Amino acid sequence: MGLFRRNGKKRRPAPSGETAGSRPWVDHGLADGETVECGRCARTLRVAPQFASSVTVSHDGALEGVALICTACGQLLCSACALAASDNPYLPRCDRCGGQVTLPVTG
Repeated sequence: MGLFRRNGKKRRPAPSGETAGSRPWVDHGLADGETVECGRCARTLRVAPQFASSVTVSHDGALEGVALICTACGQLLCSACALAASDNPYLPRCDRCGGQVTLPVTG
């Protein structure tokens, strides 16, 4: 199970598909502006959830320093680690389970 750190506090398990419900990208419990660590490289990331009804268009560098979440296991990743775990440069993946990676969702 992946670990992440919130604001320098005690390490705890990342939400998983089994414990956080079947939608970890929605049921994550993260707050906008909160800081967390990448589950792979421990880089400090900022949580910037998007609204479920919004459409996000990204370009190179737009996700730098922003937390992404695996839709299968709930691990938090930086964009560099998510892209490094994928064969497709436009489709980030989780290095742990191979699941799709996206921004956390709110509302």
